[in-house]
Amino acid sequence: MKWSRCVPVALCLLMLGCPRGPELAPGGLTAENFEPVALNGFGPEEQAADHNDYPWSMEYFEPDGAKGAGHVYVGTWNRVQQWKGFQDHEPVYPEIRRYRPDISPTTWESVLDTRDLDLSDQDRPHGFRVMKVYRNQSDGRSMLYAGGRGDTVTLWRSETGDPGTWERFWMLEREGSIRGMAIHNGLLYMAFYNDYALLSGDGEPGALILATDGADVWTVSDDGFGNRFNVGIFTIASFNGWLYAGTHNQLQGCEVWKLEGPDLEQAPERIIAHGGPRWLNEGAITMHVYDGHLYVGTVVNHILRMIGGLKPCDLLRIDTEDHWETVAGPCSIGGERSGFGERGNSYVWSMCEHDGWFYVGTYDMVTGLTYMLTHPDYILSMMGVDLKSDDADAKCLTLIDLAVMQPNSGGDLYKSQDGVHWYCVSVDGLGDHNNYGLRTIKSVNGRLFIGMSNPYDGLEVWASPTAP
Repeated sequence: MKWSRCVPVALCLLMLGCPRGPELAPGGLTAENFEPVALNGFGPEEQAADHNDYPWSMEYFEPDGAKGAGHVYVGTWNRVQQWKGFQDHEPVYPEIRRYRPDISPTTWESVLDTRDLDLSDQDRPHGFRVMKVYRNQSDGRSMLYAGGRGDTVTLWRSETGDPGTWERFWMLEREGSIRGMAIHNGLLYMAFYNDYALLSGDGEPGALILATDGADVWTVSDDGFGNRFNVGIFTIASFNGWLYAGTHNQLQGCEVWKLEGPDLEQAPERIIAHGGPRWLNEGAITMHVYDGHLYVGTVVNHILRMIGGLKPCDLLRIDTEDHWETVAGPCSIGGERSGFGERGNSYVWSMCEHDGWFYVGTYDMVTGLTYMLTHPDYILSMMGVDLKSDDADAKCLTLIDLAVMQPNSGGDLYKSQDGVHWYCVSVDGLGDHNNYGLRTIKSVNGRLFIGMSNPYDGLEVWASPTAP
C-alpha cells in the first residue's frame, strides 16, 4: 500500500475534527467530580481470567426488610472483541457484582458467577444486558431481575441479591437477548432482540415484547407492528399511561410505537417513523422520562455511518400529546447538532436524571476505529491489501490516529436542565480514550454512577462523591 492511498483516509478522518470540549454550566457535575470505583474489569487478575469488558447493566436494589442496606449491581458482558472478529471464540463467564463501599471504595462482591454454574455453552449467558427491580404482581415479592444474552435467552432473579440466591426464572431457546425492561401497569415488560443476526434472523419473529407478573411469561407483541423491516425491539419505557417501544429498522429508519394503554383493546399507534429527522437513525436504542417528556436516543446505520464520513446519532423527545421534536440533530429545538457536535458519537447509549440535571452518555466509535487503524492487518485484509508488502502502512495509519482521531476519542457525557440547552462534561471517556462508551448511568443516594465499556483494558465504573 502506497502513501498516496493514505490521503483519502486522512481526509475522511479530518472531517471528525475536535469541535467540543468541557463547558462551564450553572451547576451539575463536572468531569473532576468523578472518581473511579472499579478499574480493569474489577482488577487485573479478574480481567485476565474473564475479560469483564462491559458494565452492560446497572441497577440499585434494596431488598425488603433491608432499609438503608441496598447496593449498586452491575452485570457484565465478557470477551467483547471476539464477537467483533478480533479474537477466536472462547467460553465466556459473565457475572453480576455489587458495590461494597463498606469494605473499601473499590470493592465489588461477586453475587452470580456463571463459572460456578453447571451450564453448557449453549445455555450459559454471554452477558447480563439489563436489570430491573420489580415487585411481582403474582406474589408481592420484590426481586432484582436480570436479562441475559446468549445462544439461549435467559431471565434471572433474586429476592436478596446475595450469592447463592439467584435462579434462572425463564428461558427462550433462541439466540438473542432481553434488550430492555420497563414496569408498566403492574407488569414487568421485556424487549427481545437478536441484534447479532441483523437482517438474517432465524425465521422466527424478532421484534418481541414479553411480559411477566412474576409467575408466568407471555408474548405481548411479535409482529414488528406489522412492518417486517422492524427486525427487533431495542428499548421500552412506560410514559403517560402507555408502553412505548423503539424498533430497529435498518432499511427504513427506526420507529417508536405506543401500546398497552388505558384501553388494552386499542391497537398500537406509531408515533415516530423513518428514524425521525433522518432515516439513518436505524434504531431507537434508549428511552428515559424526564420533565414531562420521553427522551429517545438513536443509533445510526451500522453500514452507512462510514460512507462519506462518520454519521452521528440523534436525540429526540416526545411530549404527553405525542408530538415529537429533535433535541440533538437536524433542526433541533436548541441548535444542538447530531452527536452533540461530535461526529464519532454513533449511539446515545445511556440517560439518567440526577440532582435536577439530565445526563446523556454516548458511544464514540472513534475508539474502535482507532483500534482497527492501529491493527491494520485486520482492516486492510478486509480491503484486500497485503500488509506484509509494506511495513510503512502501519506507521501511516498510526500517525493519522495520533494526529487526528485520538484527542476526542472516548465516550462523551452531556447535561441539561431543560432538555434544550446542553453542556459538555467530558468528550474523552473521563480521561481514558479506551473507555469508548458510557453504557450505564444510575443515580443512587446522592451519587451518580457511570459504567464505562472498555474492551481493551476492562470495564470501569466511576462515581461522583457521596452527597454531604
